[in-house]
Amino acid sequence: MNKYLVTLRLKGQLIKTAVFADSSTHARLICEYQFGLGCLNGSPTQLSSEGYDYPLLDDLTGTATHTTKTRPPKPPRAATIKTAKPQSPEQMRVTQLKANVDRQKDALKRERENQKRQREAEHRWRNLGGI
Repeated sequence: MNKYLVTLRLKGQLIKTAVFADSSTHARLICEYQFGLGCLNGSPTQLSSEGYDYPLLDDLTGTATHTTKTRPPKPPRAATIKTAKPQSPEQMRVTQLKANVDRQKDALKRERENQKRQREAEHRWRNLGGI
């Protein structure tokens, strides 16, 4: 077993600690299992001498009340379509009446144009030698 120096990000703070593991990959996996994926800030480095006085991982886990898990980054906000509030029955009735008025105006305009075309066609027919 070797001693590795690991920098962890816990609750937004960087904490240096020592971990006993067989390899740097094993040290990384131990920390990620204990504190969640993405908790390491950098890769574990092997300590050559015992002179460094870093707290051991076991000391940190005793004081930690829960494990912190990293959240995936939020996707950028796109321009969203805002939903309209549902109308009350009174508002819906007024909206329908307005729409009916517009449709009736268009129908009246079309009918007048049709009658005008019919009169013009009848006038042309009479002028060409009809009755």
